[in-house]
Amino acid sequence: MVVNDALGSRYDVMVVGEYYFDLIFRGLPDVPKISADLWAEEFEWVPGAAYSTALALARLGTRAGWWCTFGNDIFSRMIIDEARRENIDDGLFIHLDKPLRRVSAAFSFAHDRGFISYAEQPDPLPKPGDLDRIRPRILLLQGFSLDQERRTLVQAARDLGIIVCSDLQHVDYKLSTPGIEEMLRLIDVFLPNSSEAKALTGEDDVERALASIARFCPTVVIKCGADGAIASSKGENCRVPALAVDVFDTTGAGDCFNAGFVHGMLNEPDLRGAIEIAVICGSLAVTGYGGRNLPFEKDLTKYRRREAAI
Repeated sequence: MVVNDALGSRYDVMVVGEYYFDLIFRGLPDVPKISADLWAEEFEWVPGAAYSTALALARLGTRAGWWCTFGNDIFSRMIIDEARRENIDDGLFIHLDKPLRRVSAAFSFAHDRGFISYAEQPDPLPKPGDLDRIRPRILLLQGFSLDQERRTLVQAARDLGIIVCSDLQHVDYKLSTPGIEEMLRLIDVFLPNSSEAKALTGEDDVERALASIARFCPTVVIKCGADGAIASSKGENCRVPALAVDVFDTTGAGDCFNAGFVHGMLNEPDLRGAIEIAVICGSLAVTGYGGRNLPFEKDLTKYRRREAAI
């Protein structure tokens, strides 16, 4: 599944997505609700959202640039400091001389998590001219929408021969939504999780959801949490189990999975190899706060041996 390197860019991957400053509360006695004063047993803050994707790619040794806008507020400054400490390339950072706060409070349980979030404004997407200048081999988009700005960006990437990957992130679309089929046909790799895929298709079975989406998108990879992942690519179907790990915090696991899959696209000979790396990244992400327990490239062989022994 190795991607052609004809573009000759500084970046193999261009990650497009916002940062969030995640406040993570663990060990809550119940889900937060009105009139309840809950005390967490543990707390941590971590950079989140597309930061997790950029971090995973940096640790895997992928040449990745992160297109993200930051302000002059304390949250932006702390995320930038962490990114530089982790050797995340900052060549595509956009800096504004005003606050641009994006904060999420996550209440984390072993089986799932929820968020209360605040963002002052959405990130501007790159323009077609930016893509023409940067020329990544792969464009990895956080989130999904049908607005004209995103459609123009995706079409420009396709015209330049750039592979487009996108996740879904709980948007309220159905396959019957006008424009959804056309957008899926423009995307090369679609990366929803199982609940998103079932909600999008109206199917209650993840394999039927996979088949339904694969009618429109060449490669579909569905993240199935503790059950690993399933995928369909040009008629080839594949299932890879998750690693056996102790779940600590699921925040950021999907973003880390996406990074692992894209790294696999660039380096693995086939679909299964790419999914194996994605599953390793997603599985290890849940063993610490906010995806911080991510592997480095040198660690992959060890975890692939462990997976083969299952």
